[in-house]
Amino acid sequence: AGLAGGMDPRLVVLSPGDGLHFATPGDTVTVHYTGTLDDGTVFDSSRGKQPFSFVQGTHSVIPCFEEAAGVMSPGESAELTCPAAYGYGDRQVGSIPPNSTLHFQLQLVKVEPPTFWSALMKASEQGMPALQQLMGAFGVGGAPPSAGPGA
Repeated sequence: AGLAGGMDPRLVVLSPGDGLHFATPGDTVTVHYTGTLDDGTVFDSSRGKQPFSFVQGTHSVIPCFEEAAGVMSPGESAELTCPAAYGYGDRQVGSIPPNSTLHFQLQLVKVEPPTFWSALMKASEQGMPALQQLMGAFGVGGAPPSAGPGA
């Protein structure tokens, strides 16, 4: 998998971003996009509306979007081509026919690290060591209370 070409998604940078910040799992990614089919039909766009946000690594968007978000930086604009396997595959979604290659004009607006609460929810799924590490990273609390003598 990658954004090189062939049957993989292809990303062509139109204007570079800051080159410093890249989305990692848990980050909130905000983009503006216009999606078109091979024939140029627009099937969706955030332009003229609020930008679209998603959490990187949660598989809440098509795989192509997550791959692109991981290699783009804020301010970057690109043309993204998504073969069907990285889009909706053999499913019809709205006006998008099955097995469609999707094309996006994509602008990465911003990448934000997880908030304390979203990080807490994720860490709670991973158990006490992850929670303790998170609490320390955010400077909250200390070591859990010990049983103490005679307990």
